[in-house]
Amino acid sequence: MSSTREKRELYEAKQRAVKYYNENGVPKKIEEIMNSMFYDNPPDVYGYLSKYFESLAKPPTVSKITARQAYDSKGQPTVQTEVHGTVKNEDKLLYTHVSSTTNSSLLDNVRVEEREVDDQQRQENISAAINILNSDINNRIHATDPTQQDEVDRVIMKLYEELKVIEDERLAKEAEEMIKEDGESSHREDDKASVASGKKGKNSAKKGKSQTAVYVPDEPKEKLLCGSNAFTAISQATCCAASQVKHIDIYQHVACLRHGQIPEKFSVPLPMVTIIQSGRAAPGKLNCVKEFMVIPKHDMPLKKSMTYIQQIYNYVAKQFFAKGGTATKLVNDIGAMCPTFDKAEQGLDLLQEAITNCGLTAGEDFFIGLNCAGPEMFDYDPVPMAGKSDKVANFPGQDMHKEKGKYEVMVGIAKVADDLVEFWCDLLTRYPSIIAIIDPMRKQEEEHWMRLCDRISDRCLVIGSRAYHRPGLLKDEELTDNFKSSGIAFKLEQLNTVSDILTCVKKMEEDDNQIVMSSCQGETTDTFLADFAVGVNARFIKVGAPVRGERTVQINRLLQIEEQLEMKDKLKPLEPNAFPHIAPPPLPEPEEGEGEAQTEEEAKKDGKKK
Repeated sequence: MSSTREKRELYEAKQRAVKYYNENGVPKKIEEIMNSMFYDNPPDVYGYLSKYFESLAKPPTVSKITARQAYDSKGQPTVQTEVHGTVKNEDKLLYTHVSSTTNSSLLDNVRVEEREVDDQQRQENISAAINILNSDINNRIHATDPTQQDEVDRVIMKLYEELKVIEDERLAKEAEEMIKEDGESSHREDDKASVASGKKGKNSAKKGKSQTAVYVPDEPKEKLLCGSNAFTAISQATCCAASQVKHIDIYQHVACLRHGQIPEKFSVPLPMVTIIQSGRAAPGKLNCVKEFMVIPKHDMPLKKSMTYIQQIYNYVAKQFFAKGGTATKLVNDIGAMCPTFDKAEQGLDLLQEAITNCGLTAGEDFFIGLNCAGPEMFDYDPVPMAGKSDKVANFPGQDMHKEKGKYEVMVGIAKVADDLVEFWCDLLTRYPSIIAIIDPMRKQEEEHWMRLCDRISDRCLVIGSRAYHRPGLLKDEELTDNFKSSGIAFKLEQLNTVSDILTCVKKMEEDDNQIVMSSCQGETTDTFLADFAVGVNARFIKVGAPVRGERTVQINRLLQIEEQLEMKDKLKPLEPNAFPHIAPPPLPEPEEGEGEAQTEEEAKKDGKKK
């Protein structure tokens, strides 16, 4: 009886095995690979079989997200994100990504109190981001395919909207409770404050002698959810993990996300390298130029251009050392030197001299780019700080302004938007080697921005950085003829997901914009930025100075990519710099009857003159 039962069990097991193998197509697949392998005759038989069956395996899925606190190049807290996945029935660590930190809106020379508040908010954001990654995001993207970037970003942004609604409701409820508790006392305090401010306003009006310009105020700063940097962190980490499971480089995966397939050839972006930093926070009177950058010509290999860039940097450092000693060679957080400049011409002349010293010609072999940081040199309307009548709080760290509504290009020299247009046109006429300026003024002066573009865009790129909203908003906005630019700078920070940036890159390129991938103030040694710039086919990559590990690591990665592409004959040369003309929009046509009325009025005036 036992032998009969064993035979029956064995027969049933064989039937289940046959059914199992047939359902998964195992016999058919084995037959196919055995036949093809015989004709291909590979030297590594088992490697051949392994590669074949690996292509039939289920796609890897995300199994766990782990986040912890790490530190950036400035010693500030940031997020380290680990993506674990199930690959061929095994749980593996797919990628570890350390995010760069968001650029602070504060200048370097702000009061200690403001800096402490900013540091506290940063720590709160990092703690909240780590909590969101380890809980909500971990649960939402569990079992998702990391190669499906759009789906991953869609899921996490849906989560962000849900959390934002909950937070807004909580804040609204707290505000209602505070209003109920305060009651009449708050109204009395407001009345006293308004009376006091009214008296002070009259006195200040009598004392004021400077002309106040009429200007459009800045848009209110978007209030993001605390911990919002968790979403860009997981977006980038998932993108990197996908390249690992596909066994390709990150730049190839990014290019595949953008084009639907890996392109035949790639281009390496031109480096925008900062040599000198000035601006409002630096010593000296110069405010209108925050960064003096050098840019090689389009057909110069990166390996060769970086050799010259190092020579330019070292020459400038030697000049500062000869004049002021060791202290003048000290660098800031991005590795740039911060001398005492009173005029933009000082930095421009020195860069041109350094380029010439290398046996090159400024304007032919090497060019100059300027980061003007227009919003930082704009004088905002001061508002008294609560409890501190002798101090003002306006644009963060800018309570030292003297003439509101104007651009303080140099200490004591303020210009309205009309004069600023003439200022930039004159500077570019005298220095034709300048081929790019970033944020020459605020977006709010769109009429003057377009007027400046009309006059200089034929020979210089007008690039917007803070002039545009973040990619998550920009992708849904309609581009108009009232505000245009030659280029746009993107940063991998805050709420910027990979999908949003890819969408905006395509959108802005279709509008004749050059793409600039820019680093942040608090960078890390993660090289995602370099790969991403190559993958999206960016024209420029702005990395900071050619020193400091977190800066040179991006350059080193680009050099590695360039060499790999050259060896595989997949390096595509860049096209010469293009400067499409940007003209202001045409004036609106007069309504019916309006033109005739104007003509009659002009005729009457002419008759009176006669």
